[in-house]
Amino acid sequence: MKKLLVCAMVAMLWAAPLFAAGNQPTKLVFSTQASADVNYVKAMYMLKEKVEAASKGTLILEIHDNGSLMTQEGEVDALARGTLDMMFSSPFLISNQMPYLNMFTAAYIFKDQKHMRAVMDGPIGQKVAEDVAKKLNVRWLTALYCGARNLNLRNIGREVKTPADLAGVNLRMPNSAAWLFMGRALGANPTPMAFAEVYQGLQTGAIDGQDNPLPTTRAQKWYEVTSSIVLTGHVIEPMCVGINEKKWQSLSEEQRQIMRKAIKEITAWNDAANLESEKNDVEFFRSKGLKIITPDLKAFMAATEKAYLSNKQMTKDWDLDLYQKIKTLDY
Repeated sequence: MKKLLVCAMVAMLWAAPLFAAGNQPTKLVFSTQASADVNYVKAMYMLKEKVEAASKGTLILEIHDNGSLMTQEGEVDALARGTLDMMFSSPFLISNQMPYLNMFTAAYIFKDQKHMRAVMDGPIGQKVAEDVAKKLNVRWLTALYCGARNLNLRNIGREVKTPADLAGVNLRMPNSAAWLFMGRALGANPTPMAFAEVYQGLQTGAIDGQDNPLPTTRAQKWYEVTSSIVLTGHVIEPMCVGINEKKWQSLSEEQRQIMRKAIKEITAWNDAANLESEKNDVEFFRSKGLKIITPDLKAFMAATEKAYLSNKQMTKDWDLDLYQKIKTLDY
């Protein structure tokens, strides 16, 4: 009897660690360079609350915002390797690894938020997401709308309605070939300048304008040293919520369903919040004395498309069939 009791106790001791390990919650570590003040990071904190509640604590989302865990370059590498579970990914960010995604940096590939949503949520977006998962070991769970980039100008002596009106305008652009090309395609003289130098550049006249989403223009107080906003909406960057593919496949089907449901909810909230923010920002700029200009969007779209498609060097890596499907998608 003693022998049986000892054997049972030994078996229990061996089983205890296995039982405990099996009941440990699954932790997902998320890193971003953005602060908790922006809507797309707020959406991730909403995701945390939703998945932890719905999973009864079996899924834990650990968020490190404001670059507190690693650099953006470090995030990209760590996510692919699996040493980081989640981050904000995007076609912009991984176009070096997948060159055909450079076409997503083209002006007006997305006409507006509804167009972006239709592309990224539909068969085209699913195809691209599967390609990213296969080649980079990263699964895109959704694409968040973070606002459209618009022109913000000093007094240049005229209203900007068409690309021709930007002739000779020194427009600040990030210092990369794709962004500088975009500046020229819009009709301006692209001027590379660091983000931190934009306020002073506008104040001194070193640049005549800059382009960013309206919430960014407001947050950086560039309205203090400019006189107009031109609602070109020329770039919409889908902010994809990326998860390491192996990590995603390691989750149970129940956990993946919880994630999918919560992701759908936070995507709807984020898009609505950012669309509302853009409306509020327009009124805010008006209250600060800036002129709000609605340009000839068809003229901008035609000019930029001609600039891109006539430059073989710029489009050499593009999937032009896919590009045309995106541009002509009925939404």
